[in-house]
Formats: sequence, C-alpha cells, structure tokens
Amino acid sequence: MSFIRSLKQKFQIGAEEYDLPLQYLTFLLFGIGIIVMYSASVIPAEREFSNPYYYLNKQLVWGSVGITLYLIFSRVSYTFLVRWSFLLCLLSVILLISVFIPGLGKSVGTTYGRNFNRWIQIFGFQLQPSEFTKISVLLFLSYFFYNFNFAKPSWDSKKIVSIFIVATVLFLIVIEPAFGTTVEILVVIFFFVLMAGFPIKKLIVLSLSIIPLLVVLVTQVGYRKKRLEIWLNPYKYRFDEGHQVVTSYRAFFDGSHFGKPIGSGYSHRYLAYSHTDFVLASFVEDFGFFGFCIFISLIVMLLVRIYSLLGRVKDRLGYFLGAGILILLSVQILLNLFVITGIVPVTGISLPFFSYGGSSLLTIFILLGILANITKRENLTL
Repeated sequence: MSFIRSLKQKFQIGAEEYDLPLQYLTFLLFGIGIIVMYSASVIPAEREFSNPYYYLNKQLVWGSVGITLYLIFSRVSYTFLVRWSFLLCLLSVILLISVFIPGLGKSVGTTYGRNFNRWIQIFGFQLQPSEFTKISVLLFLSYFFYNFNFAKPSWDSKKIVSIFIVATVLFLIVIEPAFGTTVEILVVIFFFVLMAGFPIKKLIVLSLSIIPLLVVLVTQVGYRKKRLEIWLNPYKYRFDEGHQVVTSYRAFFDGSHFGKPIGSGYSHRYLAYSHTDFVLASFVEDFGFFGFCIFISLIVMLLVRIYSLLGRVKDRLGYFLGAGILILLSVQILLNLFVITGIVPVTGISLPFFSYGGSSLLTIFILLGILANITKRENLTL
C-alpha cells in the first residue's frame, strides 16, 4: 500500500518539477511507435533497399535527435521562444518557398497528375518545412491572440503585418499542397479566436461562410476531386488509387480481436505507405481490436493529462500556447484515424510517434518539450 501511495503522490500534478506522467506517456508512445513502425516497414525496406532495418535505423536516429530536442526545449523558457516567433515565421516562409526551388526542393509526382512540393534536401537529409512551420505558427498565433481583445479591437501596423504573415504561410502550405497541415492550423486559429473572446455565434456563422470556399478547393482541384470520388466509392478504384483505403479496411478486418502473427498480414506486403500515414492499419492487423484499444487509451491518457495540466497554468500566454499544442496534437491524431478508417478522404497526415518520418517526429518532440516547459511546477497553480 505504501508503494501505491508513494506512486500516487509522484503522479500528482506539481509533485515533480517536470510532470512525470506526461514524460512517461511521451516516451512510452515513442517506444511502442518504434516497434509498430518497424513491423510495418520490414517488407518495404527489404524490397526497396535490400535492408529490412533501413527505416528502423533512420527512425532511431531521428528519435535520438528528437529526444535531445525535447530535453532542450523543456528547459528553454517558452516566453523566450514567443519573443522570437515573428522571425521564426519569416524563416518558415523562406523554407516554404524553398520547396519550389529546383535543386533544393524535391518534387514528387502522383497518379493524380499533380506534383507535390513538400520537401527540401539539405546536406543529404530530406526535411518537410510545413511540419516545422507548425511550431513557429503556434508560437506566433498564441502571442497574437494573447494580446488581442475582441471586446475592444484595435488595429495597428503590427497586427496587420501579423495577419499577412500567417496568411502567407497558409497560402504556401496550400499550394505545396499539404491540405492536412492547412486544416490543422485553421482549427487552431478557430479555437484561439474562441478563447480570445470572440462571440461563438458569430464565429460559427463565419466558419460556415468558409464552407463554399472549401467546396471549391475540393471539387475544382483535380487531385482533390479524384480523392473525393475515391472516398465515396473506394471499391470502384480498389485496383489503383483506392487500393490504400481498401487494404486498410482489410487490415482492420483481418486483425479481428487479437491480431495476426506480427508482420505476416496482407497490409505488410501490399499496403502502400504502410509505415507512414497508414501505419495504424498495419498495427491493428498485428494486434487486433485489443491492441487498438490500448493505443487509444494511451493517447487519451496523454491528451487528458495535458488538459489537466493546462487547467493549472498561471500565465495566460502559456495557457494559449499549451492549448494550441493540445489542439494541434488532437486534430492530427483524429485526422489520421479518420483517413485510415475512411471517415474523411485521404490526405497526407502522419500519426504522431508511430508514422515514419523525421520532420514529423522532431516536430512532435519539440512541441511536447515546449509543453513540458509550460507545465513546470513553478508555472502551475497548486
């Protein structure tokens, strides 16, 4: 009983300088994600590089860098980062433009007849600027809305320039295109506006007024229109563009209650991007509905812990920034779940900790490092 009592005390909010449950859940999810990603990547790695450990080795390197960044950002004051957020946003604009520069940016063609410009090559490493842009935009937006009063709005040159910078960032992300990242940022803006005191009825009306624009963006852009058609009837396209979604359905079905022998399922051999955006489908095929419930439980525990910690944050700026991180993580996880289960059309959105990819992993570790700094004991009301 004394052990349980001692453990309970350590897990109380403010018991340690840095919240232990938040750290344990972060590193536990990363550890499970490495195992899941490895299982999903063995066959593609062997097929493409004749090395079953190719993706695992790279993810471990990125993970080591990510953990280092987590420790660094957990000790750097978030107020210091916010002060530099304007310059970070300008740097993000430069990086987002660089994806279109021949020789620096990497263009990938698709079966939809559209080129995707999302990556840059630097010193042999492939980076995705839109992922790191989430960090600078969150820092910038949290400061903007922290200082904005909708009850007595005032517009000066700084606020106009701020809106222009954020609009430029969104425009550059849209034309890459990275529609999933755009949705993430827009949802964060929606909640920031709500938190800053904008009347909810007017906000809902304004949000509904954007729907026609979204409809145009989806139905009048070739590759998005095609994705919509595939989403509405994936089995019609199951031998070409709809193969991903249909194979994901099969993985969920074959996984049943407790899964199949690890790495032996259909999705491991035939699901495109089984180790990236669709990694959870391979996970469910390996561990079944039981494994999926454990995954969801860990995710919910992480998000609930973050929510509980933010309720104790004394500084309004820290609360805004922490809430933005919580919203971004939640939206990214939900979008990935919705995509692989066919609730929404396919869009390139990774699953935090589980999907292969250095840029996404580093971004998640940095954001959670900033969150750890925000929720330090000295910043909480106990």
